[in-house]
Amino acid sequence: MRNIFSVVSCLFLISCEKVITVPIKDAAPQYVINGYITDSENSCRVLIYTTVGFNDTNFETGVSGAIVTVAENDKSPVRLEEVERGLYRANLTGKSGNTYSLRVELDGKIYTATSTMPRKVNIDTLYITERPFLGKTRKFATVEFTDPPQSGNAYRFIQYVNGEPEATVFVTNDTLINGRRVKYDLLVFNDEYTLYKCDQVYVVMQSIDYPNYLFWNSLNQSALGAPQTASPANPLSNIKGGALGHFSAHTISSYNVAVFPDSTCSYPESSLRPELKVWE
Repeated sequence: MRNIFSVVSCLFLISCEKVITVPIKDAAPQYVINGYITDSENSCRVLIYTTVGFNDTNFETGVSGAIVTVAENDKSPVRLEEVERGLYRANLTGKSGNTYSLRVELDGKIYTATSTMPRKVNIDTLYITERPFLGKTRKFATVEFTDPPQSGNAYRFIQYVNGEPEATVFVTNDTLINGRRVKYDLLVFNDEYTLYKCDQVYVVMQSIDYPNYLFWNSLNQSALGAPQTASPANPLSNIKGGALGHFSAHTISSYNVAVFPDSTCSYPESSLRPELKVWE
């Protein structure tokens, strides 16, 4: 009898559940400015868009009509041309040691940022590692590079698998590795993640300045839900004036490798050297 009563009680409780709708208030749209200049030829790009509300169905958020300039050290600023909605570019090539200043004039407001391009550090090699991680044997990419003896270096890595970018933020600094040869594993904290035989892996290594390290590291901490992050927050931006985003002057080194390839593997050209995007 007790068992029947328990079942009936549970059914009663289930039948009495109410659907509660939580009102979600949309925050006011904000401008987001993401830009970079690298040591690759004619690489200066700036993307400007607006945030969208939770219930917004309009995702065409690129912002046209901004006046965007970038200046190198004390030289005269160069104006970027809008090549598509919200995307501005100029034929500028960065150099290590130089400081670059971004200025965006939009709707009567001015947004600025500066970034100094660090010394270039190259990838020495890239290979596939297979070992236990998160309770399973997995394959992932390992980057080797040599950190310079001068302290204060920081790095960001972007991994493409078969031409598609991995969403994980890979970022580190030289606090614990200064002056050493480094083995850095591109670990993805996902129970289902692994690389597969014949996958084509392309990795870009950026040597970034410290403000941009803070941006990517704070973004990474928020994404992982690290204990020191009490609640989700916007990453630490070097954009002044109230916009979100970041501006980075960095060097680039890249490397690609196939996962345990043999004669059964084939690769489209797009997977060997995918096109880099300004917002990645």
